[in-house]
Amino acid sequence: MATQLQTFAEQASTHQYLAAFFYIFATIGVLLGVVAVICIDAGLVKRENIIDTIVQKVLAAFIAGVAFMFFGYAIWNLQYYQAFGVPDALGVAVKDWGLFGFNLLHYAQNIDPKAVAEGETFQIFSIFFFCFSGLTAILIQGAGLERLKAAACYITSAVVGAVVVPVAAYLTYGSASPLTNSGLHDFVGAYCLYMVVGTWAVVLAWRLGPRLGGAPLPGHFSLLSIGVLLLLIAIPMFVVGCGFLVPDVGYFGPTMATSGLGIVFTNVFMSFGGGALSGGLIAYRTHKPGYILLGPVAGYVACSALFDIAMPWQALVLSLFGPFILLGGERLLLALGIDEPKVAPLALGPSIFSVLAAGVIGAGVPQGGFFGLKEGAYVFQHATVSLGMQAFGVVVIVGLTAIAALVVTLLLEKTIGIRVDHAHEVSGLDQSFWHVTEQPAAASVPMKAAHEAA
Repeated sequence: MATQLQTFAEQASTHQYLAAFFYIFATIGVLLGVVAVICIDAGLVKRENIIDTIVQKVLAAFIAGVAFMFFGYAIWNLQYYQAFGVPDALGVAVKDWGLFGFNLLHYAQNIDPKAVAEGETFQIFSIFFFCFSGLTAILIQGAGLERLKAAACYITSAVVGAVVVPVAAYLTYGSASPLTNSGLHDFVGAYCLYMVVGTWAVVLAWRLGPRLGGAPLPGHFSLLSIGVLLLLIAIPMFVVGCGFLVPDVGYFGPTMATSGLGIVFTNVFMSFGGGALSGGLIAYRTHKPGYILLGPVAGYVACSALFDIAMPWQALVLSLFGPFILLGGERLLLALGIDEPKVAPLALGPSIFSVLAAGVIGAGVPQGGFFGLKEGAYVFQHATVSLGMQAFGVVVIVGLTAIAALVVTLLLEKTIGIRVDHAHEVSGLDQSFWHVTEQPAAASVPMKAAHEAA
């Protein structure tokens, strides 16, 4: 290994910095997604809960991100250490990629490229996961809007960042992950992000019970609209960062499936378009404009596993189903008495549809392994996509997530409690915890007087 004073020119090449900035761009996209979700949820709650919703989500995101950085990135990287046959793979991965590991204590140009070929990119990618952990935590928190205790939220976020995201990503995300190397296919994180979020959201909302008076209409439709539009900007930014850029060769998905940057980018917008069309139809049939906003997002999630292996026309067709799956999920949870009208219906059903669709249209596509490996269990593109493996992945992730969510939530419920006091929920969380009360608009008094006079 290199000492801190050694410099390796390969780590400071033009290509290295261009790739690094590409992944910085994608990482900022994930952060923008975090901001967008905060705006969306702030627009969905009662006016007297907006401040508490925002501050709780911001802190939860950073708690999850920091928790991930201690050992989470090392756990995800474990798959590559196993692929290359490193003895004591987990221990070495922690020594290299834990928060106090060698590769996060040295500048990239001082790291031997024989150990880490693209030091800048791998260091930046740790923050890609940092932001994704935060996004996962606040999406889960969205299932407890206006009634989830802050302490329960923060503890859950820490567990999600430290354990849930790393383990789910290790199992399903990356070309050498155990399931991917056996033929499971994903691109954005349909398994380790959206399926995890959707499953945990159902468990959390079930244990919390419904909000007093039921789910309200959006308190700030304009804030909701801004959040969704920001999310539509963020999604293409971070989606392109999910693949591998290989100079003079091409672009590969995270499973090592051969793909193309232009097709992936086009597919994202086709998914927006199909989702918008179906969402618009549902909105006018139900007289609920929110479906026009959430339609493109549902279309995107319905294609999230296959952007790298689908053609644009296929992404367009598949995305048409997203909003209808969203609507079906909402009605199913309503029938079950579970107050969760957004996160679970938007994440769980469409993500399951996406991975199963990937198993159909991508059947037989070669993937898995890693560049340069020509023998052993991790030979480059030795595995093939199959519907059976996609379905098996659904069972594994939904099952493990449901168990983890139930254990964590029940422990919190039996100890510190998970729901705010009845009095606080009635008076509003902004007033109860931040001593902030909503002020009437300046023009409201004279307008009321003029109305009475008339």
